[in-house]
Amino acid sequence: MILETLSLGPLQTNCYVVTTGPEQQAAVIDPGGEVERILETVHKHALMVKCILLTHYHFDHTGAVLALRQATGAEVCIHEREAAPLADPPVIFRLFAPGGVEPITADRLLSDNETLDFGELSLTCLPTPGHSPGGLSFYSAAAGVVFSGDALFAGGIGRTDFPGSSFQTLAQAIREQLYTLPPETVVHPGHGPHTTIAAERHGNPFVRP
Repeated sequence: MILETLSLGPLQTNCYVVTTGPEQQAAVIDPGGEVERILETVHKHALMVKCILLTHYHFDHTGAVLALRQATGAEVCIHEREAAPLADPPVIFRLFAPGGVEPITADRLLSDNETLDFGELSLTCLPTPGHSPGGLSFYSAAAGVVFSGDALFAGGIGRTDFPGSSFQTLAQAIREQLYTLPPETVVHPGHGPHTTIAAERHGNPFVRP
């Protein structure tokens, strides 16, 4: 299901180009920058990008959104609680981001546990707030994968010292939404290498089951 993983932008955010089925409809998850590299992948495989899925609004996950939307006509999708800061980023992120942060208006607002279908691919929007107020993880039961954004990493979790962050909220979301997935589920995080639910339940030092 995962066509390609690209590490993009100033913080080397993992961007995932995913597709399934003969229609070559694709989603791009967290395009953090370097839109030309994303478009090279899209064109190489003759894909039709139907949606741009954002796990959360932070600048290192959204740097190429506007250019990618302009190039493909894809819908920008984010949790409804993240729409406001996506459109009006906090000052702290404007200071962190090289060149500043452009405001983005989402095309579609997502809800907890909503299912997204395009082509033969189905993704469930698991609520994993805590790193950000409306963070989402995108889960495919059929493929046995979850795209966890900055909620859960291999041996780590997302920072909780940003505006709207909460360690307690994040830990609860990881335990209730991610650690309850089948242990063999492959976790594709926003940064760093992939892992599995079993590995994180067993060895993640920040959140125990």
